[in-house]
Amino acid sequence: MKNWVTDIKPQTIFLIIGLIYGLGFLLANPPLLGVDNEGEHYDKALYLSDGYVIPEIFDHHAGYYVPQGAYNLEVKFYTLRNMHKKIGVDDILSSLNQPLNESNKVFTDVDRTPPIPSTAVSFSAIITYSPLPYLASAFAMTIGKILSFSPIILMYIGRLANLIVWLTFIYLAIRITPVHKWVLLMLSLMPMTILAGSSLSADSFAIALSFLVIAIFLNFAFNNNIKNIETKEIGILFILMIMLALSKQTYLFLIFLFFIIPTNKFVNRNRMFIIFIILFLSTFLISIYWNMDVNRFYLPTFLHVSIPLQTSFIESNPLNFINIIINTILTKNIVLSIITSFIGDFRGYTIYLPNWLITFYFILYPSMLTLTALLDKSDIIVDIKQKLIILITFITVFVLICISMYLTGTPVGQNTINNIVGRYFIPIAPLLFLVLYNNKIKFNIGKGYNLIIISVIIFSLTIALYLLVTGNFNL
Repeated sequence: MKNWVTDIKPQTIFLIIGLIYGLGFLLANPPLLGVDNEGEHYDKALYLSDGYVIPEIFDHHAGYYVPQGAYNLEVKFYTLRNMHKKIGVDDILSSLNQPLNESNKVFTDVDRTPPIPSTAVSFSAIITYSPLPYLASAFAMTIGKILSFSPIILMYIGRLANLIVWLTFIYLAIRITPVHKWVLLMLSLMPMTILAGSSLSADSFAIALSFLVIAIFLNFAFNNNIKNIETKEIGILFILMIMLALSKQTYLFLIFLFFIIPTNKFVNRNRMFIIFIILFLSTFLISIYWNMDVNRFYLPTFLHVSIPLQTSFIESNPLNFINIIINTILTKNIVLSIITSFIGDFRGYTIYLPNWLITFYFILYPSMLTLTALLDKSDIIVDIKQKLIILITFITVFVLICISMYLTGTPVGQNTINNIVGRYFIPIAPLLFLVLYNNKIKFNIGKGYNLIIISVIIFSLTIALYLLVTGNFNL
């Protein structure tokens, strides 16, 4: 029994824990409040389930037409949240039989969803997202509508569909990657990762797909059974990179990991660069085409925010923007918020975590991730050049995320960046820890340390799940 426990594969551990706690988080998070602006993701999936892709404009606002029943569900639970009231069992039960009322459609303004005060900030960037991250939840909702499910049941099966895709992609990523399986496991089973994975948010798809893309690149680079990058491998990369580009555009630049693959697997350097250029240009152009088509719907309403003026500000002094990023990182409250919301601080959602748990997440979990990155080794050697490419890729995407937040959510010229959420960096986190990879430390992670990892994961997820239930529901 002991050998079975210590020798169990990381992907199996992920599937067991991810499924159990994923379902727990799916149910423990109040309707439409699983992550910030989940209601807007719900509207988008519902709209897509009706066969519509492009948003609509009504009275100078961009949004979607959704059934009256779905709109009423949003009003009900957003109102409870705004009144800082816990949700009772009756609130859920009374919604189970609420009709969808598809014949009566209501326009939902993505800029300011009606139940939210008009002074609230805009999350309208969702209006520009492609339908790809919503296909699973939209398909589930389509089936649900055929079966005459209520709006709240449609929400739950939409979350379930996203969870299944999330579990599948990350299971494959952990199984495929030849290095850092335990690191990927720990990143995948952080409370914040599971919170996103079991929600209707596009981040569920983006995180899981990013992990899979990183794993595929690592497999192509270090799997000795793959002697040459042929049409099959190129086709896999092409499909995955298009999916990633249509998931969230900034993560497209994970394509730079292409250069960790040894040149001899492409026969020669010229063929390698030709393949990369074709891959990059085709995926980049597809992404640009989609964004050009939907950017006309983007209506930012943050005070003193102007994308054109902010872009001009950055272009006039790009080095100054590096200082802005550094100022943001060095600002204590901001960096604390980034790290805790990266791992599992739900304070931005519906509950407050106790200080001792925040300290646990802030100190112990990152420390264990770092230690695991040093100990989680194999016979594979990642050379300095490959680590440099990995680090450059991480920095590139990190900076692009910061630029995105600076353009869309920060007043022009401000010396720090607003609205940076830690979970935006989860998709690229494996790259940072890969820089620490080495196979010189003589330590077998399977002789006890893996049990410590599993115990810490279960402990943190159990506490988080308990707090979600007791913090959100009036039991």
